[in-house]
Amino acid sequence: MLRAPEDRRAPEWSLVQGLIGSRMPSEASSAVADRVLAENGSWDAVAALPLEDLVTALKGVRFPNQSAKRVHGVLGAIRERVGTVDLSLLESMDTSEAVAWIEALPGAGRKIAAQVVNTTTLDQPALVLDTHHLRILARLGLIAAGEDTAKAYDALMPQLPPEWDAATIDEHHMLMKDLGREICTPKNPKCPECPALSLCPTGQSRT
Repeated sequence: MLRAPEDRRAPEWSLVQGLIGSRMPSEASSAVADRVLAENGSWDAVAALPLEDLVTALKGVRFPNQSAKRVHGVLGAIRERVGTVDLSLLESMDTSEAVAWIEALPGAGRKIAAQVVNTTTLDQPALVLDTHHLRILARLGLIAAGEDTAKAYDALMPQLPPEWDAATIDEHHMLMKDLGREICTPKNPKCPECPALSLCPTGQSRT
C-alpha cells in the first residue's frame, strides 16, 4: 500500500490532477493529467492555452468546463506569483506554510493543498481528507457530520502520532479511502465486516 518513491510525482502535476479529479477515480484523472502534459509539453504551455482549448484538452473529466476554469485560474495565479508554473519554492517551507501557500490559490482548497504537499516529491506530512475519509471520521465520532475539510484537518493533524511521516500519512489515507469505497459506503455500509467496528459508535448502533 505504501507509495514507492518513484511514484511520487511533481507537485505541479498533483495540483492539476487534484483540480480535475472531482467525482472521478484517481486513475482516470491521473491519465487525463498525463495526457494533457504530454500533448502540451509543459504546465506553462497548458496555462497559456485559451480557455476553450483547455476545455477541449480536458476531454474525459466529468466537469470539463468547470475544471478548465479552475486549472486556468490556478496555473495563471502561480505564473503571476512565481513567473512560471513551478512549485519548487515550497521545498523551503514548513508543512503548514506550504499548505497555506497552495490553499491561497483560487480554487485550491485544503484537500488539494494537503495532497500536493504530502503525496509528491515534496514529501511532507499533511493529512489528505477526501469524502470517504471525512465520512468515516464522522461515523467514528471524531468530527461532526458535514465538517468543513479545513476544520477537520486542523483538528486531526495535532492528534496524529508524532512519528508518522509523509509516507505513513499517505498510506493511512489510501487505506481509509479503500475502507470507504468497499465497506464504510455512503449508503448501506457493511458494518459487521468493518475492521474498525469496535471503535465506531455508528457501526455498533447499526449492528
